Amino acid sequence: MLLALITAQPVRAQLNETDTLKLHLKGTVSGSVLAGNISRTLLLNRLDAVYAQPGWGFAARADYQYGSTRHRRTENDLDAWNFLYLRPLSRAYPYAMLLVETNFRRKVESRVQPGLGLSYSLLHRQQNLLRLSLTASWERTRYGGTQFENHSDTTANVIETWRATGRLFGRHHLAHDRLRLRYEVWCQQSVEDRANYRYRAEGGAEVPVSKHVALRATARYSYEHVVLAGFRPDDLFVTYGLTFSNF
Repeated sequence: MLLALITAQPVRAQLNETDTLKLHLKGTVSGSVLAGNISRTLLLNRLDAVYAQPGWGFAARADYQYGSTRHRRTENDLDAWNFLYLRPLSRAYPYAMLLVETNFRRKVESRVQPGLGLSYSLLHRQQNLLRLSLTASWERTRYGGTQFENHSDTTANVIETWRATGRLFGRHHLAHDRLRLRYEVWCQQSVEDRANYRYRAEGGAEVPVSKHVALRATARYSYEHVVLAGFRPDDLFVTYGLTFSNF
């Protein structure tokens, strides 16, 4: 049995796509439940908040992911993205960010990453947006072990490094807003260790059924080259559901 609940599109860093200055909120509960010969539960919860003034703005997103297989926990993850912007309604604007993450599946006990960056809109229209962002950040990750793949130091469970990050974001409203597409790709490379890199891609399609509700399908893929020994470096999640928003 497949249970599709609620899912929402990410709104972080897209402040200048809005036509008002109010606080924009989106909530998410999405996933699937399998019962019978194989028991599998996967739930993804998301809360987005975006606010913009001509001089400054902020965007915050918090994801919580829970999963189990045959009553054995497989996911229990927190993923928080926080951005503070200067002149966010401009075509190009600087920002400060703070990323906080845990990953039960890969035994990442904590990951903290503050940084500074710049976003530029390659395409900036009401129905189409394409943006490129570049960020310099420092990262501290604590793992639940000391034996790594693709990392030479096996004496400590903490890896600290400086990173360069590139991000491409796209949003398109097609067929007179009957179809909405969003996608983004993150690539993060350590400037101190060429083997320490990761990337993430996420895409979603929506079909609106009313002003505040839309049917949605989402796919998310992530890869980390440095992982604890015995763990796969990649994960793929596909969910279906509904989008609810206050705008």
